[in-house]
Amino acid sequence: MSKRRKKYKINYKNIFLCLLLIIIIFEGFNYLRKVNLVNDNEPEINEKEQEEEKKRKEEAYKLCLTKEITEEEKDLLEPNRKDIDNFIINNKYEASVYFEDLTTNLTYTYNENKVYYGCSLIKIVDALYLINKAINGEINLDTETLTYTANYRADYSSGMATRKIGENVSLRDLITYAISLSDNTAHLMLIDYIGFGNLKNYGQSLGAKVILTGGDNFGNQTAEDTNIYLKEAYRIITENEEYGPFLKSIMDNDERNAFNTENIRIYHKYGSYGVNYHDIGLNLEDYPYTISILTLHENRNYTEVVQNIHNKVRELQNEFYKQRANYCQETVYNG
Repeated sequence: MSKRRKKYKINYKNIFLCLLLIIIIFEGFNYLRKVNLVNDNEPEINEKEQEEEKKRKEEAYKLCLTKEITEEEKDLLEPNRKDIDNFIINNKYEASVYFEDLTTNLTYTYNENKVYYGCSLIKIVDALYLINKAINGEINLDTETLTYTANYRADYSSGMATRKIGENVSLRDLITYAISLSDNTAHLMLIDYIGFGNLKNYGQSLGAKVILTGGDNFGNQTAEDTNIYLKEAYRIITENEEYGPFLKSIMDNDERNAFNTENIRIYHKYGSYGVNYHDIGLNLEDYPYTISILTLHENRNYTEVVQNIHNKVRELQNEFYKQRANYCQETVYNG
């Protein structure tokens, strides 16, 4: 007689509980793994966010530092402007001044509309006129030449002194002589080529009020007008890849440059005749500016006058950026 097998009853409840426990353990493991992964990446994410925030603040600070000067800031600087006025008056300097910060439009002016015999300052207008013609494709400074004839020969012409009567000289060379050496012969040739009326109309189109008045080919100038020419020179230097470097190179000279010191470089054009000595130029550092100083100190202490006034104006600019930096630090970084 065979034995009857014992039947086992399946306990589904226990099976369900085991499966549930396995799922809980598995999900718990996944949760812990994800938490650890987040924790592992958290320092990297935070570091990236901090770097982005730092860049945002740096950009905001830069924009704050370079925005146009406000009326409130102008009022705060009024004592500094008066200080320069008094410095010029107390030292009995016969001078006119026009300074403009080309980033923020901070300005300082003194007798800026006084009319002087401009001497060789007109030569910067020769250069601007012809360079703009070349930029527009109307002339070629290298292939277009003028013939040097005896009627153009003039004193103070060290550039053209190296050329022969009857020689053809390129417009580029004539412009170079006129600016870097203040060559009078080159100017007389250029103004005949341009046309007296055309050059005068060009200056007026830029906004100049006093140009080629006085009865000769050099004419009168004001510090306000020379500031206009300098801003046009700055535009060409900074915007035109072909002719900007050329203009910058010929203005970068030490031909009677009363501005330059070991620490200061001004790209300039001077003019002198009789009692007149004038120097106008561009500073192309971090905060570029124009500076025009027209004087009646040719036979006296013109270098001292130009450098002393220039230093006082730079002090004004430095004080402005000091105040602006404090304001921007407070605004962007909350002090």
